[in-house]
Amino acid sequence: MTKSFHKILLCSMALATLIFSACEKTVEIDPPLNEITTAVVFSSDKMASNALAGLYTGLASTSTQSAALPVYSSVQADDLLYIGVNPTYRELFDNSYTTVSSAQGTIFSDWYAIIYRANSIIEGLQKYSGTSGQVKKQLAAEAKVIRAYCYFNLVNTFGGVPLVLTTDVNVSAMLAKETVANVYGQITADLTEAKADLLANYSASSNTRLGVNKFVAAALLARVSLFTENYAAAENNASEVIASSLYAMIPSANMATGVWTKNNAESIWQMSSPLAVTNQYTVEAGTFLPFTGSDPQFEIRPAFLSLFTSTDLRRQRWMTNYTVAGKVKVVPYKYKYTTQALAVAAGVAESPTVLRLAEQYLIRAEARARIGTNLNGALSDLNVIRSRAQTAASTTTAQATLLDDILLETRKEFFCEQAHRWYNLKRTGQADVVLGALKTSYRPAAKLLPLPNNAIDANPNLIQNPGY
Repeated sequence: MTKSFHKILLCSMALATLIFSACEKTVEIDPPLNEITTAVVFSSDKMASNALAGLYTGLASTSTQSAALPVYSSVQADDLLYIGVNPTYRELFDNSYTTVSSAQGTIFSDWYAIIYRANSIIEGLQKYSGTSGQVKKQLAAEAKVIRAYCYFNLVNTFGGVPLVLTTDVNVSAMLAKETVANVYGQITADLTEAKADLLANYSASSNTRLGVNKFVAAALLARVSLFTENYAAAENNASEVIASSLYAMIPSANMATGVWTKNNAESIWQMSSPLAVTNQYTVEAGTFLPFTGSDPQFEIRPAFLSLFTSTDLRRQRWMTNYTVAGKVKVVPYKYKYTTQALAVAAGVAESPTVLRLAEQYLIRAEARARIGTNLNGALSDLNVIRSRAQTAASTTTAQATLLDDILLETRKEFFCEQAHRWYNLKRTGQADVVLGALKTSYRPAAKLLPLPNNAIDANPNLIQNPGY
């Protein structure tokens, strides 16, 4: 159910108690912490680190991060056909969402709950003593990256939103929407500060890709810079990540599962699965793939499928076929295991991936192509991705054609992954033309979700998005 913005913030205060547990299971939420309890949390490096671990767990455990982000966006865009009967998916597929839908309320509250918890860590580290200097710097920087990530998704889902940077509900409850430019300004500031303070390795997260380091901040900053048309910054940040010795493209021979396994060389930032502490399978697989004896709910659009050559390994290894009523349905098959037993039997541990190296090559390729002074470099970056997929190298150096090729390659590489196609359709101004031609119910207002009704009812300064 949707919640008022005021209630969202109050509930988030209660959710702050979850910060102090990194357990991936349902817990009973206690009342907000008092001043003494909060001071204790930041009284040592270990206690403060536990608080941050709870923030990561909270993010990974939201239905928005684990299911809505990759799935809702794929049916809103043009990667997938929805062939099931779930009314929420049908509404999203038709781009006919209304202010009474539960979908946008969940997304809105999920992101703000995590933002509140990030704010509580940033404030606590500043206010209380007991945490050593380097640890304090690292933890605050990690919280800023997570806050920036949440705001990036909020602004690309709802447009201008309230910019909440405090845990004081008296300040936050009646905030008006900030402009998209101002929200991006805060995202950029958070990531820039975090990048300067974070370690270059993953030692703060036990050497796993489940935590945030300097290059996570740089990779996300490269993406944000592309979206804000700061192409020089996009190129520079992507180059930093690519030049790092920490990352390498998974070779063609290992594409089937290697790109999605925990701590693989291509991953920059992964999520700890919300299903169980020792989990080796993902929500994405359980959503996109049908269970034994059932029909798929989703199907790769035939028009999209036709864009792949027969030799393209992404068609061969990241999609799979199901026969339904004598007809073949092609479904996403990036994450492959729907149960723990299947993953264990295969000897594979998968982890949802937020950032990976392939995106940095394509960000740098697009940035270089748009700047126009290094088209050969843009072509080289594009062909890194095409070569791994075993498709023919592109040879064009015509700027407009090269840009089209890069955007197409981005679509093929990142289908059904982290809202890439949906966000990029809107960023590049293609959404109305592309989706208007495919969906009779599509209207331009559908590029943004409506704000939850209850949030608007509680806050007279919060204005509904146009068209709702």
